[in-house]
Amino acid sequence: MNIGSISQNALLGINKGLNQANNASQKLASAEQLSGEKSSQDTTKELLALEQAKQQVQLSARVAQTAGDVIGSIIDIKA
Repeated sequence: MNIGSISQNALLGINKGLNQANNASQKLASAEQLSGEKSSQDTTKELLALEQAKQQVQLSARVAQTAGDVIGSIIDIKA
């Protein structure tokens, strides 16, 4: 696997996490606004989805940073 594909996968992971966070937050907002009452089980499920999305984005960002660091090191070595 090359550095380019690692960076691309990291960006895909960030995008996936952001989409998951968006979906979970929309479900939380619509459940509260439309019914006036919310199931604690549904709320818990969506809050867990938000936490998973946060972790997905954070870990993918770390992968992207590491890939960038490796590219920088390779450039320094060849220069």
